[in-house]
Formats: sequence, C-alpha cells, structure tokens
Amino acid sequence: MSVESHKENEFVSKVDVETVEEYENPDDIQLEQLGYKPEFKRDFTFLGLFSLCSSELAVLPGVAGTIWYTMGYLGLVGMTWGWFVGAVMGQFLAYSLAELASAYPTSGGLYYWAYMTAAPRYKLPFAIVIMLRCSMVYGHIHASSMLLHHVLRKSISHPLVLPTNPSQAAQMLIATAQLAYPNYVAEVWHVYLVYVAMMLFSYLIICLPTRYVSWFNIWATGLGIVVLIITTIILPAKATKLNSAKAIFTSAENQTGWPTGWAFCMTFLSATWTLSGYDVAAHVAEETSNAAVTVPRAMIWSTWSSAALGFVYLISLALCSTDIDSLVANPLGQPIGTLTANILGKKAGATLLAINFFSQFGCGVAFFVAASRIFFAYSRDKALPFSNWLSKVDKRTQTPNNASLAVFLISTAFGAISIGSDTAFQAFFSGSTLAGQISYILPVLGRCLYENNPEYTPGPFNLGRFSRAIRYMAVAWNFFIMPLVSFPSYPMPAPTDMNWAVVIYVPFQIIAMIYWYFWGYKTFTGPQPNLRAKERSQIHPVTDEIREKQL
Repeated sequence: MSVESHKENEFVSKVDVETVEEYENPDDIQLEQLGYKPEFKRDFTFLGLFSLCSSELAVLPGVAGTIWYTMGYLGLVGMTWGWFVGAVMGQFLAYSLAELASAYPTSGGLYYWAYMTAAPRYKLPFAIVIMLRCSMVYGHIHASSMLLHHVLRKSISHPLVLPTNPSQAAQMLIATAQLAYPNYVAEVWHVYLVYVAMMLFSYLIICLPTRYVSWFNIWATGLGIVVLIITTIILPAKATKLNSAKAIFTSAENQTGWPTGWAFCMTFLSATWTLSGYDVAAHVAEETSNAAVTVPRAMIWSTWSSAALGFVYLISLALCSTDIDSLVANPLGQPIGTLTANILGKKAGATLLAINFFSQFGCGVAFFVAASRIFFAYSRDKALPFSNWLSKVDKRTQTPNNASLAVFLISTAFGAISIGSDTAFQAFFSGSTLAGQISYILPVLGRCLYENNPEYTPGPFNLGRFSRAIRYMAVAWNFFIMPLVSFPSYPMPAPTDMNWAVVIYVPFQIIAMIYWYFWGYKTFTGPQPNLRAKERSQIHPVTDEIREKQL
C-alpha cells in the first residue's frame, strides 16, 4: 500500500469516528449532503426566526413608509383593497420559496435554489443573475445602506417624499424631530453622521453570537406588534370624526394622473414592498435548529401574520383619514405622523414615530444579518473577490464577521452617494428593486420549466399536488408586478422624479456579465462543496424517520 493510500485511509477512518459523534444532528447531515461543512452554531429557534422575518417585514414602519402607494395613489380604496390584493397574491411566491427553503436549507438561499432547480443549460446563468444582487446591492445590502439616510436627505430638500423611496426609518426620524422641535433644521452632514452611527450600531449587533441577534429581533418584533395593536385601537377611539365603513372600501381618489385601473394596480406595491425580504430566514438556515422545517414555517407565518396586521392597521388608518388631501400635502412629509399628531397631539405623535423608527431600525439589522450571510455564502462558493477572507467564520462568535465588515464598508460608501446626488441614489434604488423582483422569481421559474428535475428532492415542507399551481401563480403575479415597480409615480415626470429601474438595471447586468466572462468564470462555476467526496460518502443519509421527527 502506498503512503498516499495509507494517509487517505487514515483520514477516512478519522472521518468515520467524527461522523458518529458530529452528525447525529439531522440539520448537519443535510447540510453535509449539500456539500458544506457546518460552521455556525444553530441558535435560531422558530420564535427567533419568526421574529427575524417579522423584523425585516416591519409592518408598523412599512405601512407608514409606503402609505404613498395606497393613500397617495387612490385614497381609501388603495389603503384597504390595494393592500389586501397585494398581500394575498404575494403569498403564492412566499409558499413557492418556502418549499425550496425546505429542500435546500443553506445560506446561499435564492441563488443556490436557482442553480439546483434550473435545467443544466440554465443553471449558471440563473445563479449569476441572482448574484447580481450583490452588484446591485439589492435587498439586504441596499436596504441597509439606505436605511436612515436617503429619506432623511430627501426630507431636508423636499418635504413630500416620493412613493418609490423605501428608506422609511430616516423619514420617521426627521418627522419625529420636526414634531418635537419645530425649529430644527437638519443639514446633510448631520444626516450622514446619523446614518453612519446607525450602520455601525447594526454592525456591532450582528457581530455578536447568533443568540443575541435572535434576542434583539424578538424584542424589536414584540415591541412593534404591541405598538401596532395599541395604535390600531386608539386612533379610531380618539378621533372626533370617522369615515363610514362603506367609504373605506368604496371611496377612490385618483391622485396619480394614471387611469384609475392602473392606479389601483400600483397600490399593490405597498404590500409587495412591505411583505418582501422574508428570504432572510433562508440565509440563516445554517444557524437554525431543524432548519428544513423551521425556515419555511417562519417564512409563511411571518408573511401571513404581517399581511393580517397590516390590513387591520390600514383599516384603522382609513377610518381616521377624513381629509386625505391635507394629510398628503402636509409639510411634515409623513401622513401617518400628521394623522397621529392631529388625533393624539404632537407629543404622542412624536413618540409613536420614534417607536416606528426603532422598529425600522430592527428591520435594518435583519437586512444586515442576511447581507453578511449572503456575502459569506457567495464567497464560500468563490463567487466574489477576496473570497477566502470573506468566507472565514469567527471562531469565538461563530458568525461571519469579515463578511459583516465588508457589508458595513460598502453600505457606508453607497450611503455617501446621496450627499452628491439624490437623483443618482434614487436611480440606484429603482434598479435594485427590479433586480430583487427578478431574483425572487428565477428559482420558482426554474422549477416550473424543469418539472422533471431528477436532482430535486422535496423537503419536509412541501406543497404536494398544489405545488405546480401555486408556483405558476407566483410566476404570473411576479411578471405582472415587475412593470409596476418600473413605473414612475405619475405621467411625464421630471428627471429627478423618474423611475430609472430599467436604465440602471441593464447596465449593471452588462458590467457583471463582463466581469464573469473575463474573470469570474475562473473561480465560479456554481455552488462549490467544501467537503471531499469521501467525507460526504461517510455521512449518514437523512432517512424518512429523521424527516418525520423534523415535522
């Protein structure tokens, strides 16, 4: 026997011993079967993961920040039916992605699912398109970088923030300051300093062990739900005048300039934007106990509960919104803040907006968590520059702190863009929003186009005979939503108010494809298992008995 063969046998024997001790956990067994070594501590329970998803969805500030899509577009009907239709139809996509999260519980999330579900000739293109979320700074990184900055910057120069702007936390912060201190005038450099401080605070939180991140989101979610319930009850109770129950479901005031039917469709964007990002659960799957079940359940429970809470909250707001024109035109730039101040007084209004701000900050932390795990997963598969450094996990905290630092630095840099040009920043957001919609639908589209995929094995959470119908509905709905995301708020907008989604998205696609064609292909050829083949062969299979225990 050669020396090399002897060493190989010795290595395999060692793996055999370690396998018995280490891989009793079904989560680790399944992750190893996907080709990856367990590197994280599984401290996320269902409650923690549900809270992380709910923090990211952030209904309380989400409704406040996207009120322009509903009240601002079509009045009371937009606030009720617009949210209802958008929220219910969005569940088809949530269920479709939850099914994939159960089959492939790994931090790679969407891009890994797209690669595994697509036909062989489309695997790499699908994965690369989704990884453009890093280039576009879509979703997690982009939202984190704009958190606490862009709307605040916009509020200084333009009190009425456009509906296409997603960074609600900053707007709530400036509105709170204006309510409490009417003479306060925010300067651009004030804004950026606050932004950097909040980004730094988020970075420090997510560098802690996972259990502390889980606790933070549990408290943030709990506070947000309690305040939302209190607000929903107290506003109609204290209001001196209310709309009728009939009016809130039938009264429409088209304020867009678009045909009323199209304006109604655009009101769906409030629920679409607020109830997106639940894939954050998938990106911490490797830190979650019983991930194949817990991750999809957290995704579904959080989207349905957020949809229901948002609908009830909007009914309450619609009852109290007896003068929509004055709410929209108020210099405060925050209709819900104005409404609350009118009913409860300025102090109460400022207090509720401050809590809104904290809830939105919790949303930013959730985004930041997912962004760091995305960077880690992509780097583990050699898809990013400096992959070896970015994919390292801190041995003390068992978190990807190098990836978190990269997210912090990139986010801070992108936040500085708006100091020079609001239009450039808004254009970047428009493009990344469209990129997000595309990245959400590609894994589901791959399943639809390659139904007889021999490599696909459903997880313990699966839709059974309803799977195909739900997936096709998800694809159809998303293709309908993508043009809505790309439309400006009203016809013939000025350049500063234009929706630049397509103009920004396509060049980024081209740049990223050029990078991959000349350089990226050398290191990235799809998900790259970091286990030896013989290591994987020693792993006990996930049996039906284990799956039953997971359920």
